Amino acid sequence: MDRKPQKRIVQIENVEELLSLLEKDYGQNWHEKVSFRISKADPANMEVIIEPVHESHRESILKELSNVVEIIEPALSDLSDLEEKYPDPHIQVEISEDKMIASIFIVPGLKRVLPTFDELKEALKKSGVIYGINEDALRKIIDESKVFAHIPVASGKKPIYGSDASIEFLFPESGMIFEKIGEKDSVDMAALYKIFTCHEGDVLAVKVPLRESYDGIAVTGEIIKVEKAKDLNLQNFVGENTKLSEDGTKIIATCDGQPYVQNSKVCVRNVLLIDKDLGYDTGNIDFNATVIIRGNAEGPFKIKADGDISIMGVLGEIQVTCGGSLKVQGGIFGRGKGIIKVSKDLTAKFINESQIFCEGNIFVEYYIMNSVIICRGDITVKGRGVIAGGAVKTSGNVEAAELGSESGVRTEIAAGIDYENEKEIAQLERNLLEAMRSIMLLSEIESSARAKTTETKEIPKKEELMKILQKTAEKKKRIELEVRKIHETLKILKHNLQVKYSDTSRIRVRKICYPNVRIAIAGRKKLISDKIGPCDFFLNKNTGEISFL
Repeated sequence: MDRKPQKRIVQIENVEELLSLLEKDYGQNWHEKVSFRISKADPANMEVIIEPVHESHRESILKELSNVVEIIEPALSDLSDLEEKYPDPHIQVEISEDKMIASIFIVPGLKRVLPTFDELKEALKKSGVIYGINEDALRKIIDESKVFAHIPVASGKKPIYGSDASIEFLFPESGMIFEKIGEKDSVDMAALYKIFTCHEGDVLAVKVPLRESYDGIAVTGEIIKVEKAKDLNLQNFVGENTKLSEDGTKIIATCDGQPYVQNSKVCVRNVLLIDKDLGYDTGNIDFNATVIIRGNAEGPFKIKADGDISIMGVLGEIQVTCGGSLKVQGGIFGRGKGIIKVSKDLTAKFINESQIFCEGNIFVEYYIMNSVIICRGDITVKGRGVIAGGAVKTSGNVEAAELGSESGVRTEIAAGIDYENEKEIAQLERNLLEAMRSIMLLSEIESSARAKTTETKEIPKKEELMKILQKTAEKKKRIELEVRKIHETLKILKHNLQVKYSDTSRIRVRKICYPNVRIAIAGRKKLISDKIGPCDFFLNKNTGEISFL
């Protein structure tokens, strides 16, 4: 008999090592036996708690409805002999409130049932009905003996109410979109508001032409007057960064940006300025030009800009995708959550507990701590100039005053790397972790559903649980295949892939490099065991090893 798994705490370097440990100790179906959670997420040293799985269960509630039906029986009354009192038919003419319809209602006489054609015409005349009389309808009343019914016999000419020319905005006038959510949907407050963006040449507003008005005629012959529709000049609505089309019927954007309405004019702002901290009233930012935030950017938000991003305060645990350069005056404190991708240069006061991918150069004023940074250009840390904890890798050069710390915190500094390869490995590591967490969750659901299937005696509930089991098993199988594929890909990238390194890159230490710092240049590695510095680390082409001067 297998022993029941016990709770344990392990130290690992990465997610791949975690998966290998789980499969070795518990088999490929580890997720049916144990679950894990990461208690410490230092980029260079992860602490993981492994413990036995637990069951969960749920209950359902049934409701019953009842209907109440009432039966009402009609009563009938009898009529006496009143022929002498009501011998002839009675004609009642009714005119609608808008004077567009005249109807006749006939109460038959007890001796003579129907009126004559002339009597019907005379009744209409006495009531003032002189326009739109339908004589065929009058004859039909007599021919078909239509009594006790409201029969339309005259129709007026309805007035046509036109409409003034107007402007139709093809964007939200505030420049923001409010996302609608269903009652059962989970609410991401940060995603409720979105910035509406446009491109140069987009049509932002169109002129809706006027519709002509026409007078009407009542059945009484009165003319019903209607106010005439008014035109408008669309040029009066053209604002900043917009223009009028040649035919004068459209307003067009003259630049990329955010369209909005100000003082009844259509405008486009090509710089999105948030004059405060990022919050739920602004929500996630997705803008096709430059973004400036004159405050802090913290919380569960996302920022995406095709142009530059400038943040005057602190950048927190936010996912950032920057198509230009990123400048953070207050520094970056990712708290191990935020992922930052920059297409050009990155400038910050400090970087702490962050994950960054930068296509250009990185300039930091004070320090980089406990972060994972992959850079295509050079990394420079001025001032105090500390890089401690985590992993800092670049295709170019690294310059700092201090590497590591007096306490010997594990720190990895790499220069001359293959940027795309390192970026791909980092992404696969994240994907592998998410897939492993999904398998763990599905195994808990599967275990719970299997236990409930055994306990349940009701056939419908049993069938429902069997369906859940089948779907869970299918999904788990797909994710298990994905885990295998990612695992193998990581092995190939890390051990067998031929990558191009730059053997001219250097790591410059202006003051001191502490022990337990791993130096890597062009694929060669060196573990520092004593204090060194100031010095330059470089790849010695004669020995093929890392040297320092």
